Amino acid sequence: MASEPDPSLANAFSPIQHVLIVGAGWTGRQLAGQMVAHGVEATLIDNSPQTLTLSMAWVESQREAFIENGYWPNFSATELSQRLNLAESLADIDQSYDLVLESVSEQFSLKRRIIQAYSKRFAWPTIIASNSSYFTPSMMQPHAVSPERFANFHFHVPIWRATLADIVSGPLTEASTLMRLTEFAIRIGQTPLVQTVENPGYVFNWMLRALMQSALQLVDRGVAVPADVDLAWKKVTGMPIGPFGMMDQIGVDLIHQTMSHARFVDGDEVWQPLIDILQPYVDRNQLGVKTGRGFFDYESEPKAIDLD
Repeated sequence: MASEPDPSLANAFSPIQHVLIVGAGWTGRQLAGQMVAHGVEATLIDNSPQTLTLSMAWVESQREAFIENGYWPNFSATELSQRLNLAESLADIDQSYDLVLESVSEQFSLKRRIIQAYSKRFAWPTIIASNSSYFTPSMMQPHAVSPERFANFHFHVPIWRATLADIVSGPLTEASTLMRLTEFAIRIGQTPLVQTVENPGYVFNWMLRALMQSALQLVDRGVAVPADVDLAWKKVTGMPIGPFGMMDQIGVDLIHQTMSHARFVDGDEVWQPLIDILQPYVDRNQLGVKTGRGFFDYESEPKAIDLD
């Protein structure tokens, strides 16, 4: 007699329908909006009620404009409220998920704790993924229960316009994990870039780091101010945004965090002068588009107070 098929095996290849996003800051709320706009049920979890409220308000406030501009498919305010859920702790969660995606600050100890806790809470075949912009999968994978279902799933901000998702395997990641993430990325309007060779910063961020470094070095040496650096870049390349505008889009705090990590690899001599340029902006909470001001002002852009 033939044996009954293992239902868990089928689940390992099933489409991703329900997503838990850990961290409701600037990136987390963009992820939530992108997913619910494409028919996915998403839950944002964050221990700050204010951050959750801001995230829901941001998605609600952007819905009509993003639909009108063609960033999101048409969906109603009612569908938004039905698809987007909020939670302050794991104790508030009473369902399972196909994907748990951490999107918290670029701090390894924090990401490690989340991966440990959530991979214990949600059993295989729930995918556990990290939106880290710097840490490689092999750094975090050993901390996951059932590490074969762990991968990096990294998005570029603004998510609705950048539309590239880095899908990166660690040494133990199963092919089915990459397959499900690839299909899901396409479903939510992203172009998947699957990578099986690890590299800090993936593809674009690796190149971007060199550009950011060069732009900050010009300021550090007194050659030009940020506005002039961006003017030179835009005039010659024809691009609508320059290196400092890019930093404002990404978040000055995230650039600061990334360079702080690079300092431990390449040495203080390379990075500390550049970190010193960013530090006053971080101290003043002038982090770019998400706070309304960074190297430039963004009075008409959406603002956030609590950040990734």
